[in-house]
Amino acid sequence: MVKLFLSGGGDAKQTKEIDKEFISQVNLNKPLLYIPIALKGAISYELCFEWINSTLNPLGVQNIVMWTDLSNKSIKDLNPFSAVYIGGGNTFSLLHDIRVSGFDLILREYIKNGLVYGGSAGAIIFGKDINTASYIDINNVNMQDYSGLNLTQGYSIWCHYQEKHDELIKSHVKKTSNPIMALSEEVGVYISHNKLQALGDCPLYVFKKDRLKVVKTKIISGDMLLS
Repeated sequence: MVKLFLSGGGDAKQTKEIDKEFISQVNLNKPLLYIPIALKGAISYELCFEWINSTLNPLGVQNIVMWTDLSNKSIKDLNPFSAVYIGGGNTFSLLHDIRVSGFDLILREYIKNGLVYGGSAGAIIFGKDINTASYIDINNVNMQDYSGLNLTQGYSIWCHYQEKHDELIKSHVKKTSNPIMALSEEVGVYISHNKLQALGDCPLYVFKKDRLKVVKTKIISGDMLLS
C-alpha cells in the first residue's frame, strides 16, 4: 500500500500544514531518514541537516538521520526508519543518483509498507515523467530517459506552480498525453489506496487531455480517485 506525501516545494511556513499531516503518521519512537542529495554541489549537507531539523523538530520529530550516499543500501537498511523524506534540488541529478545506486528498487519495496515524503524534486521523481522539471532544472547528467518512479497512478508532477506556467503545462500534456498535478509552494497531496487528498490552503490544479484540448481542473480540498 503506497503512502506518499508530495509537496510543491515551499519553505517551512508554506508547507507547515502539509508537514503536520505527514508527521501525524510518523512513528516518533523511530528515526526519520532524510535524503538531501538533490542539492549535491549547491548547498552543503551540513546546512541541509540544519534546515530539516529546524523544519521538523518543532513538529515533534527529534531523531533525524541523513544519508548523502545511497550506494550499497538494502531494504534492511531502510526498515528501522519511521519514514523517508526526500528533499528538493535538481530533479535530474536526484533521479540519476537514485537509479545508478539501485535505490529506486529499494524505495519501491519500502513504500509498500512504509511512509515517504517528497518535496519539490523529491516529489517530481515519483510522477510518470520528470521532464516537468525542465522549466526550472538543468539536465546536468545528460539524462535521456525521463521516466519517473510512476507511483502517482500515471500523473506527472509539476512543482512551484504559478498560473503563468499554464501554457507550458498544457504544451507538456499535449506532447506526452500524461495528466499533470500542479502543486504551488503552499500545496501538497497525500496518495494512499489509489486516492489523492489535497493538502494546504491553496487549490491543487490537475491538467488532463480531453480529446483535442487540455482541461484545467481546480481541486480545493477532499479526496479524488486516481485513474
